[in-house]
Amino acid sequence: MNSNTSNGQAFSLFALRVSLGMLMVWWGLAKIVNPKMGLGVQKKFYFSLFDSADMQFAFGFFQLAVGLLVVLGLFRALAVPAQIAITGFSALTIWSALLDPFALWLPVDKIVGIQHLFYPSVIALCGATVMIAFRQQDRLALDNFLKPRRDDTLAPAE
Repeated sequence: MNSNTSNGQAFSLFALRVSLGMLMVWWGLAKIVNPKMGLGVQKKFYFSLFDSADMQFAFGFFQLAVGLLVVLGLFRALAVPAQIAITGFSALTIWSALLDPFALWLPVDKIVGIQHLFYPSVIALCGATVMIAFRQQDRLALDNFLKPRRDDTLAPAE
């Protein structure tokens, strides 16, 4: 653990990690509980790439697992990049809503009537990149408590 990290920084990163991980958990649970909803969303936004209730169900479990790992701070070297890939792919599919939330200037049709509600996808994507950039300061992640600790008192003097 980085002893230079303030308690405020550690708690802020903890809160960011838990909130972003829970967003992924909710997205996964939505697909598990209601695969038909997931099918409707993927047809509208994901070009029917995942046009199967079984795929929605399986991907829902994957998202749930990634989200739980992020919340707990376990396997962050894999979980957070997976979260970025999922969130980034989602953001790419709704790019016009992110650049022009009220459809005022881009020459494309509105995705949906309330497309400005997609903007938090950018925040989730940026938050996940912050978690990677400051992973050493995330003292409250379980990864930090489970890794072997080096005993500096036994290290040879330089």
